[in-house]
Amino acid sequence: MLAPYVLAMRDSIGTLILIGALATGGAAILILGLGMDTPWAPWERDSNVMFPPVLFTLATFVATVAFCASTVVYHTFLKSVTINADKWWRTSGGVFLLVYGLYSFGSGTFQAAIMLNLLHLSVGLPALILLPRAVGNKQNDTVQI
Repeated sequence: MLAPYVLAMRDSIGTLILIGALATGGAAILILGLGMDTPWAPWERDSNVMFPPVLFTLATFVATVAFCASTVVYHTFLKSVTINADKWWRTSGGVFLLVYGLYSFGSGTFQAAIMLNLLHLSVGLPALILLPRAVGNKQNDTVQI
């Protein structure tokens, strides 16, 4: 029951790390290089404290790999319930990017929202393109225990 998910994670680990590295590089350029604002710190709800730039840049890698790993699980689930999993996955991914792009305008400053949208595009577009290929459409995967 878990074998397809484990195999999908195994097949995609290199791509997950690549996308995480690209996102971290993008965050470093946007935040540390260009000096764009970070979003509000999630642990300070009642103030205007912004996320520390270096911490946000490092957290980008962890968040990207974790989120993309969950999308690998989602794609694998879609493969078990529909014939055209790639189409449904890319459609739902595009809808997510659009909805989260609009939601991010409540993250602090306008500049932080623009930075988040650019960062999510730098994660989302490679993920939409690369992850279905990394997971593949292998029908005869076997697990050796």
